[in-house]
Amino acid sequence: MGQFRQKHQELGCDLFPLPMPEVEQILSTTKYALQPIVDFSTGVVYGYEMLLRDYESLGYTCPGQLFDHAFEENRLCELEPLLLAKALDLFSKTPSAHGTKLFFNIDNRGIGQDGDKRLHLTEVVNEKGLSPAQICLEFSETHQTNQSDIAEHALNDLRRNGFMFALDDFGEGFSELRLLHDLSPDYVKIDRFFLKGIDTDARRKLFVTTVANLAHVLGARVIAEGIETAGEFKACSEAGCDLAQGFHVARPFKDNKTAKLFYDHVRTERFSSAQEQEGRRIRDELQHLPTISDDGSLRALLDLFIMDQEVRQVPIIDSQNEPRGLIHERDLKAYLYAGAFDEQDYNAALDLPLRNFVRPCPIADINSNADMLLVTFASSLNSDGIIITENLRYAGFLSATSLLKIIHEKRLKEAQDQNPLTRLPGNGAVNQFIQHAARPKPADRHFCYFDFDNFKPFNDTYGYRQGDRAIILFSELLQRHLVGSDIFRGHIGGDDFFAGFLSGTQSDIVAKALSLKGAFKSDVESFYCAEHRSSGFIETPDRLGNLVRYPLLDCSVSILTLEREASLCLDHMTAEFAKLKGMAKRSGNGLAVRTIDARAKSPSRSVDN
Repeated sequence: MGQFRQKHQELGCDLFPLPMPEVEQILSTTKYALQPIVDFSTGVVYGYEMLLRDYESLGYTCPGQLFDHAFEENRLCELEPLLLAKALDLFSKTPSAHGTKLFFNIDNRGIGQDGDKRLHLTEVVNEKGLSPAQICLEFSETHQTNQSDIAEHALNDLRRNGFMFALDDFGEGFSELRLLHDLSPDYVKIDRFFLKGIDTDARRKLFVTTVANLAHVLGARVIAEGIETAGEFKACSEAGCDLAQGFHVARPFKDNKTAKLFYDHVRTERFSSAQEQEGRRIRDELQHLPTISDDGSLRALLDLFIMDQEVRQVPIIDSQNEPRGLIHERDLKAYLYAGAFDEQDYNAALDLPLRNFVRPCPIADINSNADMLLVTFASSLNSDGIIITENLRYAGFLSATSLLKIIHEKRLKEAQDQNPLTRLPGNGAVNQFIQHAARPKPADRHFCYFDFDNFKPFNDTYGYRQGDRAIILFSELLQRHLVGSDIFRGHIGGDDFFAGFLSGTQSDIVAKALSLKGAFKSDVESFYCAEHRSSGFIETPDRLGNLVRYPLLDCSVSILTLEREASLCLDHMTAEFAKLKGMAKRSGNGLAVRTIDARAKSPSRSVDN
């Protein structure tokens, strides 16, 4: 019994069909389905993964079982090129696939052996009128443990011919970090295990963020595979993933007429004006270095260096204007002066394809956070900067000097916008957030206003230093209780604070606000003397000189919710908060809540209790 037949039996799976169907039968029976892979920021289709279907009618329970059987019968090297040709036929007949990439899973066991037809995948692609640069071959960790020198040589030949590589199901196996190093993939597809519930699991999000940073340092793009919910989609975008695939985007389909150019429901909106300003600074600092195609020759590159002697590195792009890496002038000097060439060898060397000389370069999107760009650059070795892309296409080169300038300007701007006491965004930043978040949106937004109760008598009794301590305490509690990438926290000034939520339900926001309110009331008691704590009040003269009892410090909470597509201008928001603040002060629990829907010019309902 073969090792794979024995493996399937030990796992309790059905045995392989006996005998294995002929290749012609497999090709005529199976079909391919297309599953879109989209750009996180635009929802535009970047490529399609080809997924094998209808294998069940041949007696197989999964595609892996079919390929295990083909390998055991020594027919894998014959089957895979024919399946690729079948997938290419469907891809080339899909109108919306023009200008996109085809992602094709390949089981590379035994690749490179004598008579292996997979060595001729370039011919298969060219016969269909396509370029290898449009094809991404997906490999998994499963069959890489015994990678031979022959296999490595075969894969290098495929890469030199223009094929791109993707590392599939990253995180599923034990040796994938080594494979990430050895394979130098163009794409890393993160395993579904780490994406499931990533919006509510901080450890999963940390893992994905770390993988994304590592991949970007190595010049690879990150694909979040198997996204099923809007929450997972948003969290993967925040973690730095570049491309998305899964049921939330679109289910696989066999009818290529249903293919779309983009999926508007997953388009990511940038809500922060600060982010927009940061993006403009990055764009202003970009160097538009001359580029050269990856199928060009060394001779053409040398001509480029001679024509522009200020250029020290040249980005290499493919036929779709996507960066594949950099070539430094110093690398060419080391190569050309490495040894003695006769004239014939020298001329032959000049005609070598550039793919042989490309080195990976850190890569990032133009909408990336400047701090994340700094982390990416700092993690790279021997890099002079970062290649910047827009919609995954080459946009320019950001040098180390320009990056440091952007970071310096950002720090100055943050210092100007911060409240000097709490270091939270100040009144100007709060207004900018409200102006943008209060526009019509496809989701509910919640705006919370916090105002201390009885702060003046406390400040008058204990002095402004103790008053500042109370304000700092609240700011720390605010940041501890209201955590999330879609939560904005600000200090309007004095004892007034603000928090904005771009997702979540009103009941959840109320619960978080009340939890924060309770923690502040409890912790701030330690700022009072024992007498005031035991009595529960302080007694101090009012403006007329009369002694008045004031309860210990607390805070009032006003929450204004704009339902989806509802909007208010900043002046109306300010007026609504003024009303809610008065309602909260008069209420029994220090809370006032109001909701405005898209149809109503006045609040649809309110709670003040």
